[in-house]
Amino acid sequence: MKIHVLRCGSIRVSETVPFGNRIDLRDSARQLAESDRKRITLPVFAYLIEHHKGLILVDTGWCREISPEGVYDPQAAAKVLPTHLVRFFHPLLPAGEAVHEQLAARGIRPGDLDCVLLTHLDADHVAGLRHMCGAKRIVVPEYEYYWSCRTVYKLRQPQSLWIQYPMERPFYHGATFGPNHWVIDLFGDESVQLVNVPGHTEGQAAVLIRNGGKFVLLTADAAFSPRNWQEMITPGYGFGRGWQVKSLRWIAEMADDPDCVKVLCSHDPETEPGIVSL
Repeated sequence: MKIHVLRCGSIRVSETVPFGNRIDLRDSARQLAESDRKRITLPVFAYLIEHHKGLILVDTGWCREISPEGVYDPQAAAKVLPTHLVRFFHPLLPAGEAVHEQLAARGIRPGDLDCVLLTHLDADHVAGLRHMCGAKRIVVPEYEYYWSCRTVYKLRQPQSLWIQYPMERPFYHGATFGPNHWVIDLFGDESVQLVNVPGHTEGQAAVLIRNGGKFVLLTADAAFSPRNWQEMITPGYGFGRGWQVKSLRWIAEMADDPDCVKVLCSHDPETEPGIVSL
């Protein structure tokens, strides 16, 4: 099994976003207005899994329309995102980094994808979905979908990016592991499991990929980098710090497991595009 790590653009955000360690709306407002000199650039990763049951894409990154010339273009981005998200993210998508461009370079068409998994519905994880609408399945946890438009998350999860696409919305089920013991077993064989890691959003899923006794864990935004669980610093872009702490503790346990091949975070600047063999 192979996991292709795809860099699908970047965000330039307040340094408190990955390491804020506190959560309230005032902090979010400050992050929105942060000057450029106090911002840091973080990658946006998606993952292509060569699985024995087909090709699986986890998240989609930014879409080309947000950055048509491959540079930060707030006017173009504002045609896709609400203005406050443009100001928050400063989205950038260099030429060749859109998810469909990277798949095409590998000879893969959207219709060749057996499944697109969405860990959660934040804009930087789903904007590229418009390029993937030919995929055979699009899957998002029902708990994430349900709460997206019923809480403060609707401020950062614009429906226009995903509501028009037919999605499978499976429910989490009880399990013996995870921060709150909620899991979706995609194929029923424990090879790809969506593990609820709440805090960043209620329904967010980490993706646990197993082959034999070994595994790779994709943390989504439960952790922006290993520093989060190593120092127990919660990301500052969420609204459930208690659950964030529980999610980080579980990730730390998984990272220390001798069967863990790799833990990958969606915005870790130390991660390089490449292939993880499992």
